[in-house]
Amino acid sequence: MSHLRRGVLHFVLCCILVIVEAENVVETTKSAYNFILPCSRTDPQLNACIKNSFQHLRPYLVNGLTDLNVPSIDPMLIPYMGMENGNGPVRVKAAFTNITAIGASNYTITKIRADIPKLRIDMGLTLPRVEITGKYEVNGNVLLFPVRSRGDFWAAFSDVSAIGRIYGKEVSRDGADYMIIEKLLIDFKLQKSRFKVKDTVNHGNIIGEAMNQFLNNNANEIIDEMKPAAAVSIAKHFKGFLNSAFTKIPIDAWLKP
Repeated sequence: MSHLRRGVLHFVLCCILVIVEAENVVETTKSAYNFILPCSRTDPQLNACIKNSFQHLRPYLVNGLTDLNVPSIDPMLIPYMGMENGNGPVRVKAAFTNITAIGASNYTITKIRADIPKLRIDMGLTLPRVEITGKYEVNGNVLLFPVRSRGDFWAAFSDVSAIGRIYGKEVSRDGADYMIIEKLLIDFKLQKSRFKVKDTVNHGNIIGEAMNQFLNNNANEIIDEMKPAAAVSIAKHFKGFLNSAFTKIPIDAWLKP
């Protein structure tokens, strides 16, 4: 075989290997991110596409994304959430631990408004019902009533509507671009809420029973007063939750040029 033929054959084989490898990369990318419905930056219906992408994620979030170390959202397990309110009639410092939330996977995305050049995404969603249990510790004052309580809590929130505002930033790593969430703001409304506590420290005495009755009977007012502090604490948790995914998924995987 002449040098020319061997050269042509070698070139053809190299081309075949490159094509096969490229196909393998594409297939690997598809399988690695099969939970993503990618959108195009130039899509005139980009907001609708992103909305559909978040809806598409629901069944995957129920099981958790183990490759990305993203746990299941239903039930959602939260080790700790702390909040403090120093203004108004409710001035308390509260710590919640061993939290289990059921119902988060039933979300419906109601609205998306995206500003892609700024990596800004505003999102509206609703939840029919969320039920939460865990441990609590509260110290402070509600109206003129001193509150010192620790024990178990149960809460149920119905017809929840929320707005999340994501402020992202592009970072480069290992030849790929990723988005990190620098700031996440959350606001929410609760149409119905029920809140019960069982004080395990003062349980069985007059003070403990009076405190339980007071907290349970004034749950809605207390929640309203604590809502700004709760929104900050919830945003802090979900910022970490979302960044655990976004920092592992290249932007081009979910947002095509």
